Amino acid sequence: MSDEQTGDRTSDPTGNQPGDTCGEPAPRGTALLRAVEVMDALRASDGDAWTHQQTHASLARYLLEETHEVLEVIDDPTAHGPGALADELGDLLFQILFHARIGRGEEPAWDVDDVARCFVAKMERRNPHIFSAQREQALTDHEDVKEIIAQWHAVKAAERRASGTGPRGWADGIPARLPALQTAAKIVHRARSDGKLEQLLVAADVAADAPDAAQWGGDLGRALLDLVVAAEGRDDDPETALRALLARLRMQELGGNAGAGSDEGAGERGSTADGPGSGTEGPTA
Repeated sequence: MSDEQTGDRTSDPTGNQPGDTCGEPAPRGTALLRAVEVMDALRASDGDAWTHQQTHASLARYLLEETHEVLEVIDDPTAHGPGALADELGDLLFQILFHARIGRGEEPAWDVDDVARCFVAKMERRNPHIFSAQREQALTDHEDVKEIIAQWHAVKAAERRASGTGPRGWADGIPARLPALQTAAKIVHRARSDGKLEQLLVAADVAADAPDAAQWGGDLGRALLDLVVAAEGRDDDPETALRALLARLRMQELGGNAGAGSDEGAGERGSTADGPGSGTEGPTA
């Protein structure tokens, strides 16, 4: 979205500019409330015509695009400016606020407060060592990350039982569009958490030994799964590791010229940032 529509993102909604020391600082979250107001203004009856036309489905491609732009900054921060991550996360926030604003017109209606309430309820429920009245008894060791993760999965399992959900399959609830390495990592993590990792690997052996395995690279797929198991065992994400490596290879090819990589990305974004009248793409911050 153009600066004319969003305003200067570096300014404070109270009128204070970065570095101002006069006056009391705005309470944390003030800018978030202003962001909700901005989204309401764009979607209002006398607001932005392009915004009025959008649906959850039409915005899906922008959500994916903005997510990948956040990942680009995370994977290779040296190729971007010091404020790049905050800027890209702001673009992603715009997508969340946009979907929530559309929700107000649905039946039943929901809005950004419902999104926040879902987040708060889930975090409070799954982190009893922080939010429970018996927080001190929730864990035997509050510094044991493995115990914290086990607690998280135990709460999730209790939630499934309470909802009447039956035993889950390897990939139940995992988005089908996730990259294969990331999907495998989630499946391996789930199997290890459920004490079924060996069962998963036996099933993978059977699949890789199928009569048609040579046609689809069964042996290669099985070897990749072993790499995923090793990565998950040391709490690394193989998808992130490979993506970060490729990002650094691109920078090496450019001779370490961070500006060249950054400008290229900006050029690609131009079609979605120019706003109405720029073609089929819309303003996505």
